Amino acid sequence: MKDPIGIGVIGTGYWGSKLVYEYQQAERNKRKLRLLKVCDASLPSLLSCKKKFSLSDTVLTQNADDVFNDPNVSAVHIATPNKTHYPLAIRALESGKDVLIEKPMTLHSREAFDLVSIAASHELVLHVGHIFRFNTALQMARQALEMQAVGKVYYARVQWTDHCPPFHDRDIVFDLGPHPIDILNLLLGSWPTQASGIGRAYRNSRSEDEVAYIIAEFQDDLIAHIELSWLHPGKRREVSIVGSEGSLVVDCLNQKVARFTDGNVAELPVQVNNTIESEIDAFVDAVLSRSTSVESGLIGAKTVEVLETITESMWDRPLPMAQQYKPDHMAALAALLEISRQGICTLCSTRKDLRTNDRVTENDKVEKYVGILMKSGFLNAISTKDGARYEVTEKGLSFLREYQEVANPDVDEQDQTPQASKRRAKLR
Repeated sequence: MKDPIGIGVIGTGYWGSKLVYEYQQAERNKRKLRLLKVCDASLPSLLSCKKKFSLSDTVLTQNADDVFNDPNVSAVHIATPNKTHYPLAIRALESGKDVLIEKPMTLHSREAFDLVSIAASHELVLHVGHIFRFNTALQMARQALEMQAVGKVYYARVQWTDHCPPFHDRDIVFDLGPHPIDILNLLLGSWPTQASGIGRAYRNSRSEDEVAYIIAEFQDDLIAHIELSWLHPGKRREVSIVGSEGSLVVDCLNQKVARFTDGNVAELPVQVNNTIESEIDAFVDAVLSRSTSVESGLIGAKTVEVLETITESMWDRPLPMAQQYKPDHMAALAALLEISRQGICTLCSTRKDLRTNDRVTENDKVEKYVGILMKSGFLNAISTKDGARYEVTEKGLSFLREYQEVANPDVDEQDQTPQASKRRAKLR
C-alpha cells in the first residue's frame, strides 16, 4: 500500500472549513491521506477553524509559502477568494504540488489554460472543484438522457438562486455561474455555441451584479436559460430538461430526479452521496495513481471561457425597444431630417420644440431625437469649427421621402403605381 499523501488546504472560509472537516474524516476513515497544513491569511478565521476541528498549532499557518515549501505536502486544495486562485495555483504547481482548485478556476480563460499547460508539462494532477459532477442525481439524469428518456432535447432551464448579504468582492456570474455552465456540459455533452446575459446590482454594491439571466445556445436549436440570484427567497438548485417525449427535473440539493411524461411523474432511483467526499476521493486517487489527465482542467478553463463571453455580452447593452412613435414624434424626426438636409443650422443649437414650434430653453428634446436618428442610421455627425453638424444618409432621405408621402395622403393616394401601393401598405 502506498504511503498516505500529505494535503494542504488553503482557505478556511465558509467552503474551506467544510473541506477541512471532510479531509479530517477521510484521514480517519480511509487512511489515504494526512492533513498536514491548513492556511489562511486571516488569523480570526484560522483560529476559528482550529477551535472547531481541534487542529494543532503545527498544522496552522497564515503564510502560503509554509504550504508550498513543506516537502511532506504533495497536494494542495485551494479554496480562497476567486481573484487569488490563479497566483496561488501557479505557485503550487511550480512548487511541484498537485492541485485541486475551487471554481471558478480563474477569472480569465487565458490564465486557466495556462494552468492546464503548466500542470501537463510538469506531469502534475490538476482538478477543478466542479463538485456537482459528483452529484448522483445529476449522474442519474445524464444516464437517463443518454438513454433518450425525454426524446430529443428541446431546451434546458437552470435556477441557481439564494438569499445572501451583499458581496463587494465578487459578481454573481463568476461566483454562481460556473456550476450551471458545467452542469449543462455534463448533461448535454457539449458547450454553448453562443451565450449572452444581462445582470443587475440592487443593494450596497452597484459594481458587482447580484442578479443575472443568461441564455446559452447549443447546436441543433437547443437553448438553455439560467437564472442566478442572491436576492431570491430560499436556496434553489434546480435543473429542468424538456424534450419531445417528456421532461426531467433535478433537485440538486436533495439529489432527486423526477421524470414527467404525458401528465405522469415518476421519481428515478438515486443513491444520495456526500459530494465533497466523492470529489476528495477522486482527487486523492488521481494523485496516488499519478493520473494526470487534463480533462478536469480543460473543463474548468472552458467554463471560464463561457463565463467571459457572458460577462462581455453584458457590456453590449441592447438598444431600447423601438417605440411606435406618435404622429407628433414622427413629425419631429422628419423636421430634424429636413433641417439637416437643408443645412440650415447645427441641430444642437436649435431652440424650438419641433413638435409645437415653441421656443425652449434646453436641448434635451432635440438631442433625444438626434440620438434616435443616429441609432437608426438616418444621420451622420460631422465635426466643424462651429460645432457638431449632421448630414442625412441615404437611408434618412428614403425615410424622409416616405414620411412626406404619408403626410400628404391626397397626393400619394392619386399615385396608383404598384410601387406606391406597396409603400402605403408598408407604412400602414
